[in-house]
Amino acid sequence: MKLQRTLHPNVLKRLHHLVFVGNIVETNEKSFRIQCLSPIPKLITEAIAAEGNPVRLSGLRSLPQNEKVLRDAADLKASLFLFRLRHGNKHLYVELIAGKAEEAASFYEIVPAPYLGVGQTREMLERKLCKGYVSFLLPRYSSDLGMPELMYCQGRLYGRLSLKSTVSSIMYREQHRNVVYYDIEDWDAYVSWNVDDALYFIQKDHYDMMREETEKQGERLIMPDVKQRAPAEGADTHGEAAFLRQLQLQTREKGLYLELTDMINFHTCVKTGRITIVGGMPGIGKSKFVKVYAEAMGLRHGRELLWLPISPSFQEPQDLLGYGHPNGSFIQSETGLVPFLLEAERHPEQLYMVVFDEMNISHVEHWFTPFLSLLELEPEARMLKLHALADSEVPQQVTIGNNVIFVGTVNFDETTKELSDRLLDRVNMVTFEKPPFREAFVTAGARRETEPLRSFNGLFAQWSRTDDSLSFTEEELELLDALHACLQKHDAAKGVSFRAAAAIGSYLANLPKDEDGNWLISREEAFDLQVKQRILTKIRGLEHAVAPLVQERGRREESLPELLQSPLAQDVSTFTHSLALLRQKARELELYGYAK
Repeated sequence: MKLQRTLHPNVLKRLHHLVFVGNIVETNEKSFRIQCLSPIPKLITEAIAAEGNPVRLSGLRSLPQNEKVLRDAADLKASLFLFRLRHGNKHLYVELIAGKAEEAASFYEIVPAPYLGVGQTREMLERKLCKGYVSFLLPRYSSDLGMPELMYCQGRLYGRLSLKSTVSSIMYREQHRNVVYYDIEDWDAYVSWNVDDALYFIQKDHYDMMREETEKQGERLIMPDVKQRAPAEGADTHGEAAFLRQLQLQTREKGLYLELTDMINFHTCVKTGRITIVGGMPGIGKSKFVKVYAEAMGLRHGRELLWLPISPSFQEPQDLLGYGHPNGSFIQSETGLVPFLLEAERHPEQLYMVVFDEMNISHVEHWFTPFLSLLELEPEARMLKLHALADSEVPQQVTIGNNVIFVGTVNFDETTKELSDRLLDRVNMVTFEKPPFREAFVTAGARRETEPLRSFNGLFAQWSRTDDSLSFTEEELELLDALHACLQKHDAAKGVSFRAAAAIGSYLANLPKDEDGNWLISREEAFDLQVKQRILTKIRGLEHAVAPLVQERGRREESLPELLQSPLAQDVSTFTHSLALLRQKARELELYGYAK
């Protein structure tokens, strides 16, 4: 069938996954015509200018798949066929999938089935239908077909649905939460075609009977009591709680007053990211804390700890590493970074830390470019090229292993440069909060237990979890999608990348525990911190661009504060940290017309 108007590329992609049933009404040596006896998207009928019901579509017998299905059919006129539509050369063609000997009915309705992941049950689906703000997948049913009236799952038929498509054409959520259910026996006896246990074609008279029975005899769905899945076993945390106690003790002895949550947050970021950036108001002790952290780990200044004050003159990687001289020798930079990395390469069992102090006093992307993509690769692939000289005593490249930690400190004032979204998408931006003076000085004057200092250098690798066995909850995934959609409405270049989502998942999986196995930061607060540090850091700019995102009273789909205070978000966390940051940005817009 020739298209009378062009279909949008996204429609064509979705069309590839749609299936239909019908019977063949005409055939000759080259082609055949099939009448579609199941729902077909209005976009398709309009594009081919088809009128009436059922719609007749054309197919070519020369296609190998069509030839095989037609050959296997004993009687074309007394067969029912499952087919899809293919697009090519401004035409839609029928591609037969299978056929069966069955006298075709006048019409077939579609009943979809939801996708239940590993470990998920029907009760979990019913909780989503009762909550209304958590979506689920109908993997073989596109919203192009309209919203389904019935849905089937594990022996139960659901009716009185008021579904709404969410972030994709196969994701739905229940709007009115007035669903009824009806336990049905002999389901297979009513099904004319079962497509992967995800889509069922039902003769219209059977379908109407089911809908009527569900409406009359169906019971109102109520929220089932479902036990949450127990958290997966964590990494070997031997000594991690002791290290954090030692860190807290040394921090106070150095005259630093920081929240314990900030210290645990920083530690978890260092475990899960190749580079962590620390910000906060001047004088709060960012640089001093990083030094204390390294000392608590057992790293020695000038040996396993390299401190690099960044200069405003840094403009390219050579300023950090060095350059090749015309005489054939490699002139190393005065930073000492190259010999430090070579030493770390020779001792992979030893932990090393590089600190870029005041790293945004120059454009970070100019001098840090080789590291940005390199640190995302697997350890054996992180080969930093130093030079291409043939006879230099310095190797041409150095491998950066997991035993090297990068930390940066930043300030935000008129003397510094903004961090790009490209960098922020790859790092945790940890912001230290100043505790109240009275609390700080009371704690400082309190009697403290003393512990002998230990070196935790060799245990750091045991604290890191690298597998993916701890997944997001569905509410967390739903919220990440909602945050992405909200950001995309305002700026197509912003959003929640797969890189950021994976980093958030890794952070959650690596939350430290005490000796009794209790989390030192709750998962709710940890997710809040990650939204603040991984997603909201990219929100900056002039009032006309940023104001709709940070305003308190706006539409949920367009305002981040409204989204983070929605039932969906509050099911994940209270988002105290994230909402405070958004209010700060709103205040900056009022004062300066710019959020930083």
